[in-house]
Amino acid sequence: MQNSPSFKSTASTYGLTLGIILVLFFILIYTFNLELITKWWLKLVEFFLIIVIALVGMSKCKKAFNGTFTYKYSFTSYFIIIVIGLSIYTLSSYLLFNFIDPDAAQYVLDETIRMSRNMMEGFGAPESEIDKAIAKMESENQFSLSNQIMGLAITLIFYSVIGLLLALIFREKDTTAA
Repeated sequence: MQNSPSFKSTASTYGLTLGIILVLFFILIYTFNLELITKWWLKLVEFFLIIVIALVGMSKCKKAFNGTFTYKYSFTSYFIIIVIGLSIYTLSSYLLFNFIDPDAAQYVLDETIRMSRNMMEGFGAPESEIDKAIAKMESENQFSLSNQIMGLAITLIFYSVIGLLLALIFREKDTTAA
């Protein structure tokens, strides 16, 4: 389709926008209260922020597309936005916790361990199981490149499932097919 580059360009722009907004969001949290990184409700805010920006981007891609915006094009626009945005976000997290401020990574790990211990104790887990889980958390570097890439892949799978559903909303049925 002759309009593909325009819609892909629009999706890329929204992907960059998503990445920049997520990085700014992350920097604000890092600057003002690093402990917030471990809060579940902040992940919920982040989730809605990602979905809203992806929806706006998909809508703009649909307008930039001068043909039938099929399911394929709808999902492709969403996927481009998500891949670019989350890749930028993951890269910034990796750089911060491994090169800029490794002490922040240790603080986040300590807070995560504390919260995990409290949660497991609240559920009545045996002390031996709690100790085993905490030893595993301490032995792995959650901010290593391989763990960050693995986390990105899992996150992309999660958001892709959502994207498959959202693409149904934005698609147009191909009326030229017999």
